[in-house]
Amino acid sequence: MVALLGALQVIEIVGGPIGGAVADMINPAKILKWVSLMRIGVTSILFFSLFQTHINLTIWLLLSFSTFNSLLSVFYASAVEVSTYRFAKNESERVKNNAGFSAVSGISSILSGSLLAFMITYLDVKSSTILIILLIVLSAIGILNISVAKNLIPDVAKDNNFKFKFNEAVINTFRGLRHILHEPVIQTVMPYALVMNFLYWTFWYIQPIYLNDKLPNIEYAFSLQQIVISAASVVATIVIQHKHTLVMNYKSHYRLLLLIQSGALFILSLLYSFINNEGILITGLIGFWALYSLFNTFTGIILITLLQEKIDNRILGTTLGTIFTLLMVTAPLAAIASRIVPIKSISLIVLTGLMVVSLLYSLTDKRFLKVLSDD
Repeated sequence: MVALLGALQVIEIVGGPIGGAVADMINPAKILKWVSLMRIGVTSILFFSLFQTHINLTIWLLLSFSTFNSLLSVFYASAVEVSTYRFAKNESERVKNNAGFSAVSGISSILSGSLLAFMITYLDVKSSTILIILLIVLSAIGILNISVAKNLIPDVAKDNNFKFKFNEAVINTFRGLRHILHEPVIQTVMPYALVMNFLYWTFWYIQPIYLNDKLPNIEYAFSLQQIVISAASVVATIVIQHKHTLVMNYKSHYRLLLLIQSGALFILSLLYSFINNEGILITGLIGFWALYSLFNTFTGIILITLLQEKIDNRILGTTLGTIFTLLMVTAPLAAIASRIVPIKSISLIVLTGLMVVSLLYSLTDKRFLKVLSDD
């Protein structure tokens, strides 16, 4: 059952570019409203499953709910990604919008983790499901109240008033892919991003297992790590919201900032290898994951803002959908690779060390000078 639900991630991977193409053609606020309305309908499947006594029927209902939800998420995520650009009049507003979206994601991660702990501790399955349904419906109602025209820049409103045809979105997806793969920013950044993502996800999958052996008396180590990552990300986005010029001023140092965040994980891996004191290890875990998260949030906002600047906005959604699809593919590949990687400190050192080496090599890549420039 868990494997089947996990396999549904393929829908989001394959559908990313198509969802992006749809976001290129329609006012993203309208997409958010349509998806939210459909999500309320899909939630009725989850509600109906509460009253079933046949286990097989319940499983099929849950699979149906997850499948439809994954399909809707493709269009929802693409609309959000494009809206941070479409609702901004200049680079400063784009940075603020991207930081705001990142902050909301970080806060939602903290709240969802807290909610999960609350439900596991105090609620049974039926009560937990009802609470989830209620929250989904309330969030959808909130989005339905968004004004479609509010803060929308005039050229976007003008370009998004034609009749939408889904087959045109599919055609535009494949047309856009030919252009996307030849974009200098894609050709320069993506190879490094794919390598970094693969190494990071492999590290991510084996580290919790390693922590169980390294810190057997501290069962909350991985949960603490998750909270630290989310909290540090929220702090970073709040800072960027108020000091948005930081992104513009440090954009040219993108590779160096990536090197710092990868270096934090490399030092943490060394700490795991040579230190056995639990207090020092927990302190290191908090400190280095916080450092990683701060710089990861910073570089993430720089990258998305850079793409929004360099990519033709007529294919921006398709481009972002394609990029995130490629990056998402690295996660299941890393999960497979993690099965053959020894759960030892040396494995963590090698993985993070390769991240550092690849970024050191990127510092010699002269193509970045043009890609990171403001022209």
